[in-house]
Amino acid sequence: MSKKRDPLALSDHWHVDCRLVAELPDDRVVSSRFLVNLPFGAVALGLLVLFGLNLSTDLSLRNFIADWSRRLSDSRVQVAGIKQMQREYSGVSAKIEQAHALVKNRLFIYNFMNELGRTRPEQMVINSIESTTSGILMRGTLGESSEQATLLIGQYVAQLSKDPELGPRFEITVTSFERDRGTDQQNFEIAFRFLTTAP
Repeated sequence: MSKKRDPLALSDHWHVDCRLVAELPDDRVVSSRFLVNLPFGAVALGLLVLFGLNLSTDLSLRNFIADWSRRLSDSRVQVAGIKQMQREYSGVSAKIEQAHALVKNRLFIYNFMNELGRTRPEQMVINSIESTTSGILMRGTLGESSEQATLLIGQYVAQLSKDPELGPRFEITVTSFERDRGTDQQNFEIAFRFLTTAP
């Protein structure tokens, strides 16, 4: 068993401890206060960087919008001129389309007469061909009985409607069909009305 040491006895290396431990600063390399403040500082720095990026983006967008607003106001006269030119071009293009439709749907009288002469039955006599605003009227006579003439004129109109030159351009109908009592012939009138969607 060891001897009890006297607390008041002096050791070989002794000195009086005058330190006030509670009042001395922390002498560790990394203090606990620093470790506590480190995450809060990192969060604050991240928020500051994020705020700076948002502020930079906002400022660049404002500058971009201001620049384009200035460009729009500067080019307002040019835009008005371009719109005026577009209106003029629309009017001219409508006229060109109308002229093209007229030229495309143009009917040459030689071709029309040739088709009528080629398809005309032998019993039919064409007395007159008259142009109207809506089309063409053809009048003539048939030297057949009423029943035979009716059948013949119906077949003729059907044949003209199927004709590749006349059928797509006209709506062909018999507008008048009467018996002439003086000559015992059948007078007829066939109307060729222009179709608006002619090829």
